[in-house]
Amino acid sequence: MERFRLRVRHEPKRGQIWELHLFPQHPHRPLREADGRILGSSATPEAILWLRQIAGTFLSRAEAPGAISSEAFGPQAEPRWLMPEDGMRLALAFSAARWLATPQQRRMFREGLEELPSEVVLYWFTLCFYGYRQSAGRAALRTFLTHEEPAEQDEEDAVVRQRKRPRATEPTRFSMTRSDLFGEGQERPAADVAAEQPGIDMKSFATRDASGMKQQRKAASSGALKRSDTRRRKNEQEEVK
Repeated sequence: MERFRLRVRHEPKRGQIWELHLFPQHPHRPLREADGRILGSSATPEAILWLRQIAGTFLSRAEAPGAISSEAFGPQAEPRWLMPEDGMRLALAFSAARWLATPQQRRMFREGLEELPSEVVLYWFTLCFYGYRQSAGRAALRTFLTHEEPAEQDEEDAVVRQRKRPRATEPTRFSMTRSDLFGEGQERPAADVAAEQPGIDMKSFATRDASGMKQQRKAASSGALKRSDTRRRKNEQEEVK
């Protein structure tokens, strides 16, 4: 069984640094510093203050060398060995400390972390610190604990606004396309089909129709004049005879 150790060290340029280590349990030899694995570290004042608040309960029931308050825990204090479940909860808090930007997100994450059952804490700890999808697991945990459902009043207001939208925005027969007016099995007028064909201008199409009608009328009128001239000549010849 692994053991969790929390310590605070001080660096001249960075100040206090909180670190959480994970050590494997070896029954036949003492623990060595080289065996430890750093689960998380933080040096920003906002993150340290938030982690100090979370670790207060865990430090009050530390396994060794004894309980200590979070205010007294600092670089001069000895590192504390935490209980396994407390160490896993604190490790999940370390994984999200640098990503939580607002006080509301930190508060929601802390409250959600405290409400997680023991078996669920073990599941998230395994997902976030073991395997090849650790980053995705940590992002999913942050989303799970900081997601805020919209209020019921906001949903009702959205429904009311949707019902009160102006009628001008609603689709009408004249705003619909011809593909909407004619179904797949219905035939459309020839003029519409010609208008949709590329390269065909309806104005030139109408001009050609008009010119064709004029030519037909001109041919008909010229044929009528020829017939009348032939009939008149025939009558003159009969009178001469």
